[in-house]
Amino acid sequence: MNWRVIIFQVGIFATQWVLMVLGFGILARIIVPLKLFGPGIPFGTYLEAGTKALIALGLSVFWLLLWDRQVRVYFYRNNK
Repeated sequence: MNWRVIIFQVGIFATQWVLMVLGFGILARIIVPLKLFGPGIPFGTYLEAGTKALIALGLSVFWLLLWDRQVRVYFYRNNK
């Protein structure tokens, strides 16, 4: 059993969970309460929901990019 590999995998797992919980916190406390469009704009609620969904999608893509970089460092570090 290679302890270095196990510690590295646990570190990646913990980092990803911290990033995910942080992202959910950002969504719940900052993004959702924002009022982006006034109530008088036609389809304002739909535009607001779509904008917030795009922000959430951007956070998800950022999280996946970080995860991908961590996995690439782990799997391809000895192949240089």
